[in-house]
Amino acid sequence: MIPVAYYISGHGYGHAVRSAQVIRSLRHARPELEFHIRTAAPCWLLQDLGFAISYQSCSFDVGIVQKDSLSMDLGATLRTCAELHRTIPRLVREEVAFIKREKIRLILGDIPPLCFEIAARAAIPSIAIGNFAWNWIYRAYLHELPSFFPLIEEMEGFYRQATLALAVAPCCPLEVFPSIKKIPLITRRSGLDKSHARLRFGLPADATVVLLTFGGFGLERLPLEKLERLGEIFFVATGRNPGTTENLVVLPEPIPHYEDLIRAADVVVSKPGYGIVADVIAHQVPLLYTSRGDFPEYPYLVEAMNSLATSELIPQEELLTANLQPYLERLLNKERHWPAVALDGAEVAAESILGLVDRG
Repeated sequence: MIPVAYYISGHGYGHAVRSAQVIRSLRHARPELEFHIRTAAPCWLLQDLGFAISYQSCSFDVGIVQKDSLSMDLGATLRTCAELHRTIPRLVREEVAFIKREKIRLILGDIPPLCFEIAARAAIPSIAIGNFAWNWIYRAYLHELPSFFPLIEEMEGFYRQATLALAVAPCCPLEVFPSIKKIPLITRRSGLDKSHARLRFGLPADATVVLLTFGGFGLERLPLEKLERLGEIFFVATGRNPGTTENLVVLPEPIPHYEDLIRAADVVVSKPGYGIVADVIAHQVPLLYTSRGDFPEYPYLVEAMNSLATSELIPQEELLTANLQPYLERLLNKERHWPAVALDGAEVAAESILGLVDRG
């Protein structure tokens, strides 16, 4: 066996979902690979792989502290980052011991800065996989929180230790990495057609089905009860309180093969995160999206939606009062825009990673 450690940001679900596609492609190409997953993302996001992995729940970065999918707490983010950085000497010692004990040959990261420092200390190669880096995200908030600066400088020192960065489309600036290779979208793809996907989830075959999805942080402020007035539309969501009304079903989490739920929908309503944007492009499902606040990745994802997808913006205040109907009608009446786009980023990533493994 060839042991590989994969460090994954626990911010939302997108990093883990993307990493799962890379892991699957790697294992398909090289069955002798053995994966040790190190992340704060929930284990169930990695349960559809079809083979065993070693999973350890632990945190090596902070991401952004959020109250829900649309609300960031930058002050808490800074405090939590500072607390994490104070533990770095201990974390590095423990992880280097783990790397040597398990005879890890390679470290992959999406995209905690510290894992590249761990690889350097353990004298093994490391590959970053992502469409942004956390130092770049935090730099956008320096005018508001200048105390971030020494933490950002430390992160940038860690990122510079990476052997290679695989820049996933649509990509934000990644100049911090000394060696960069651009790769296509990484996305999951359903094996079902729409009718079979609806049958799987018990959704009406002939209705206009709208999927409400807000990732790992959720959006409990959305008044689902107000959707009953849109009786001609059938809504589906997931959450902690499953239930059914005339035109709404809330399915219990976790949902295995969530991409099948994307396939079942006529429209997805969400905030732009990498995972959902890649999903709607892969399955050609129109996206009604709302602003996610002052998050630097946002304009890059919006540009991708404008160029590669059929999409429409709904202001947050309209979404949070459930005034969806005029925006859904506008989106459903739009001319479809789905240009050809490469979706094999996971396979391209696996090829680059295995090239490094084979070079020792």
